[in-house]
Amino acid sequence: MSISGSEAADSSANGVCSAAAGVPDGVAHNESESAALPVLDLDVLHELEDDMGNTGIAHNFARDYIKIWNKRRTYLEASVEDDDAEAAMDAVLSLKNSALMVGAARLAKLAVDLEQMVKRGDLSAARQLLPCVALTGEETVSGLKLGYLPPEV
Repeated sequence: MSISGSEAADSSANGVCSAAAGVPDGVAHNESESAALPVLDLDVLHELEDDMGNTGIAHNFARDYIKIWNKRRTYLEASVEDDDAEAAMDAVLSLKNSALMVGAARLAKLAVDLEQMVKRGDLSAARQLLPCVALTGEETVSGLKLGYLPPEV
C-alpha cells in the first residue's frame, strides 16, 4: 500500500516541483521518475513493525522522523546555499537513509539525485532541487501523520 493519490502527493506531477526543470535532462534528476514514485510506501513501515514484533517502535520511529524533518531540511539547505560540499553530502546521506527507512520513496529518489549532484560538485543544480525536496518532505510528513500514525488522543 502506498500513499500517492492525495492532492499533496500529486503536486509535483502538476509542476509544483518544477524548480529542477533547469537541471539538464539525464544529468541527475528525472522529475517524472520522482513523481511516479509514491510519497510514502507503507510496506516499509509494516515490515519494520513485523521485524520489531509490534507497531510501537515503528510508530515512534515515524514520530521521530517527523520531529527531525525541519532540522534535516534546514541543514541540507544551509549546506548547499553555503557551497559546503562536505556538509551537503552529510545532509544528503542523512536525508536519503532516513527516507529509505521510513518508506519515503519519492524523497529518497530526490536524495539520490542530490547525492549525485554533490558528488559532481554541482551545488548550483542541487540548489534548484531544494524547493522540490522541501515540498516532498512536507508531503511525507503529512502522509505519515494522516496515513500511518494513529490519531493522537
